[in-house]
Amino acid sequence: MRAKPNRARIAVLSLTAAMKPQGLAITGSSGAVVVVAMVGALALAGCGESAEAKAKKQVCTARNDIAKQITTLQGLTLSSSSAATAKASFEAIGKDVTQIKSAQPKLEPSRRQQVEAATHTFVTQVNAIASSLASNVSPSTVLTQFKSALSQLGTAYRQTLGPISCE
Repeated sequence: MRAKPNRARIAVLSLTAAMKPQGLAITGSSGAVVVVAMVGALALAGCGESAEAKAKKQVCTARNDIAKQITTLQGLTLSSSSAATAKASFEAIGKDVTQIKSAQPKLEPSRRQQVEAATHTFVTQVNAIASSLASNVSPSTVLTQFKSALSQLGTAYRQTLGPISCE
């Protein structure tokens, strides 16, 4: 396995080589300045996405997946696979909420406040929907109650996480 070349050294050597035909040379303290400048530029270029950008992307990916899972749930029909599909979608929503919460501290302050408030409200509404569904289920109206709960879930998403900008 070959060692990766030192980008800073290559950049300085390339810059030095480019300057020599023009009669310019890097010597003494000017060489140190060029090295520091090149290392700084390479460090910034090599960083990739900032933690804040990654957190925003994480929030948006999770938010979009929640919307997808709600659409999946709302499209369910009564079948033998419905329970497994519903369970998988609810678990995915739970993981998405966890991802959003873990990204929140890395967001810039105003976005963090917006995302925290939206997430808190969404979770509160989901818990209320689940509690209502669990306590008021009757065998004759279970399907109607479930569809109503999914409608409420869609509304909760649209009012809370939906407005978060992901552009």
